[in-house]
Amino acid sequence: MIKKTIKAAYTNFLSSSMFFSAVAAATLMTTSAQATINCAGYLPNSYFERIENNNERFADKLVTLEDNSQQLQDLNGNILLAGLTDAYALMNKYLIASKDTAKGKKTGVVNAAGEIIVPFAYDAIATEPDIYTSFIVNVTMPDGATNQGIIDRDGYWVYPAIKNNERQQQRRIDNGYGDYSDTRPTQRCVKAVDAPLNLTAAAISHAHYDSDDDRDYFLINALGDASTIGKIGLLNDQGKWVIAQQYEDLQPLNACAGQLLYLQAVSTSSLSLDKVETQQQTALLDQNANIIIPFAPNQNIELFNNWVSNNGDHSLLFLSSTLIKGSIATGLTQDIEDNIVSAQIIDSKGKLILASEAAIVKLLYHQFYAYKRDGKFGFIDDQANIVLEPQFDSYRDEGDKVWVEKSGEMVRLNTLIELD
Repeated sequence: MIKKTIKAAYTNFLSSSMFFSAVAAATLMTTSAQATINCAGYLPNSYFERIENNNERFADKLVTLEDNSQQLQDLNGNILLAGLTDAYALMNKYLIASKDTAKGKKTGVVNAAGEIIVPFAYDAIATEPDIYTSFIVNVTMPDGATNQGIIDRDGYWVYPAIKNNERQQQRRIDNGYGDYSDTRPTQRCVKAVDAPLNLTAAAISHAHYDSDDDRDYFLINALGDASTIGKIGLLNDQGKWVIAQQYEDLQPLNACAGQLLYLQAVSTSSLSLDKVETQQQTALLDQNANIIIPFAPNQNIELFNNWVSNNGDHSLLFLSSTLIKGSIATGLTQDIEDNIVSAQIIDSKGKLILASEAAIVKLLYHQFYAYKRDGKFGFIDDQANIVLEPQFDSYRDEGDKVWVEKSGEMVRLNTLIELD
């Protein structure tokens, strides 16, 4: 997937909107499992072509008045929307702003024509920087709890789903290039302006933007549903659960990279019939719930590398580490190395590429990794190709200097291979 630098024409819009989005996201997301992922820099040409071909772009004027309130006007000076504050343009497509209401200052989203996409009814709105294809809305309840929901780019509810049980309606479908001439029947056709505050007790975060299908994915932990409380699932922007709400944690490993999403799933299972004794297990899933690396205790999975070959093919490699018994550590090898007993590099089909009797550790200043086989250390590159076969009794990484031990003698690694 070809990446494309954001055009200079959008720079001013981005500088302000990314700041607002970052603040809103920080307000909404409170745990590591719910951290918002920034997809900046991973958008394909087709995304920007869709923006450029958008006929409703903000050629309109956002005017600040003497009282510091703002108005959205068209090119003829006609007022489309008044009484706005803290307004920001998002990628020349939407305007996110606040407005005084009977319930106090609330936030909403409008398009360039002044049409309200997200009603001015919410305390905060989080949207993904550089993408802006969906909006996570929240309201703080009287008891201090936060209720959340998801509204898509066209102003329809994604979560919680509202279905029109009377009849199917025709919904406009964006073909990815700003063309809404295609329509499809749908039951998920309730607009947020017709049913505001359709919220539930949940922890919601944006997990992935699939640039090939122009589709969003969300991690959702339904905090108020007794049957799924504390469980996380993956929902797409059509309101479909692609990974059921049944896991203690789902960690995206390659979000926004223009590829199928892979996640480390964490599940807790019972060791006895009375369910008193439990153990944590992890697995590697893709966004279609296919299991790539099976569930196992004392296992940590992370992305090893995502590189593009000379012919343009992507190759995803994952690092699966076996931990000391009883460890539930998850994260990057550099942070949990003391917990690791052995490691394997696995491709996206689940095929074993390389096995190590110790943690596979990246050198501090170089694109090489140390691994261990038959009691000896060797080195691989960032594509898991063997650079030096295992032959060293030990190694010492001092950053700019790397030493290896062979037959009792310490020598510099750069005398054996060229270090980049």
